[in-house]
Amino acid sequence: MRFVSIILSMLICVLMYAGNVFAFETSAVPDTGRMVDTRDGNSYKTVKIGDKVWMAENLRYADGMSIGTAKSNKPQIYYPNGNQNNVQEYGYLYNWQAAVSACPEGWHLPTNSDWKQLKNDIGGDNAGSQLATRPELWNDGALERTSMFGKSGFSVLPAGSFAVKTYGNFGSFAYFWSATEYEYYSGNAYYRYIYYNYSGVVSNYSSKSDGFSVRCVKD
Repeated sequence: MRFVSIILSMLICVLMYAGNVFAFETSAVPDTGRMVDTRDGNSYKTVKIGDKVWMAENLRYADGMSIGTAKSNKPQIYYPNGNQNNVQEYGYLYNWQAAVSACPEGWHLPTNSDWKQLKNDIGGDNAGSQLATRPELWNDGALERTSMFGKSGFSVLPAGSFAVKTYGNFGSFAYFWSATEYEYYSGNAYYRYIYYNYSGVVSNYSSKSDGFSVRCVKD
């Protein structure tokens, strides 16, 4: 009888441990969904991080926007790395004038505060690694060498940028516009970037005529 009691106790411990492991793994799964942009029918994965819902893909909206080959202060979009075939996976690159009006109704271009909150909600020094995905598309470096790579479901890809007449950093960097203008010069605006050899997220500002990726956040 004592032997049976010992066996039952052991089974209960095993089941409790399994339950805890399952609960941990379930809580670690991103809260994901989908949205459809009714303007053009494009469908996007979404992810809830903290109390905000974000697009988990780069914006591909182009209706009424001209494809640029040089910098401009008028709304323009660009093919990632100059190749139209990259749009489906990487989205378009937008200058700031295009980016501020590109998100669909009910969504908006993230402000500096939105980006800061996202980083805080992700937590840790390796927020960039957690936000990224698809290591085979990134140049090898510190970004993908953490156990937390890709855990957030935000799914950042290295779409690079456009500046002046040059496409740059495809495969190495991901740049995202914010809606917040640089306070000391109206020709610049803030953006965030993630790059292959650093596991964090960097804030900077740049000319509004540069071409960066766009993520939208739900109002």
